[in-house]
Amino acid sequence: MESYMARAFGYFVCWILAVSVSGAHFNPAVSLAVYIAEGKYVRQIGRLLLYWFIQLCGAFAGCLFVYMIFNMPVNAFLLWPAAQNPAVRIWFFSELGNIYYGKVLFLELFNTFLFVLVYLFVIYKPSLRTVDEIIKGLAVAFTLWVCYFFSAGSGACLNPALAIAQTSYQVGILNGMDANGNGFASLIWVYIIFPLLGGILAAIWFRIHIYLDNKALEPRGGGGGVAV
Repeated sequence: MESYMARAFGYFVCWILAVSVSGAHFNPAVSLAVYIAEGKYVRQIGRLLLYWFIQLCGAFAGCLFVYMIFNMPVNAFLLWPAAQNPAVRIWFFSELGNIYYGKVLFLELFNTFLFVLVYLFVIYKPSLRTVDEIIKGLAVAFTLWVCYFFSAGSGACLNPALAIAQTSYQVGILNGMDANGNGFASLIWVYIIFPLLGGILAAIWFRIHIYLDNKALEPRGGGGGVAV
């Protein structure tokens, strides 16, 4: 719970610093959704790849910072359902200890979809363009906290760059302590693929919404105009 709030608050602070410069993506799923929503595919592919590279570097830098502070595994940075919680263990593991992949991937997809969709509305919805950036940042940060909360202890990454960096961190640290670090890497594909799918679905949903909005604003034809 405290970890989710800290992540959301950290996102809000970074939003204030970066939204007017880069759009405050911080997440390959968000960048992919923006790329699809804007529809400038050929012209923006270089920008998308550059964003992904920088986001991945930032994720590794963050994990390095955590390592320099703690030099030990941090539960909040383990991409794995919180099995130490008895309730969470029942939700995500069978009696034999096998993980329920369907639940984890659904929550990763659904919560990333919600977060990215709110981000797109806050950034691109015409009626919200005059809203102060601080208010927008609070809305997106609150949404991020809600999405983490809805993840119900499933690992809650929502960010492919963070998934790669966190998995590298936890595998390296745990293997160095003669623990099963490699075992924790078995879920990395969920935390990479399904946030990206969530971002794609959010972008498609957003484009459909904007299309229907514009369609509703078009003047209707016909009707007895008077010729002058």
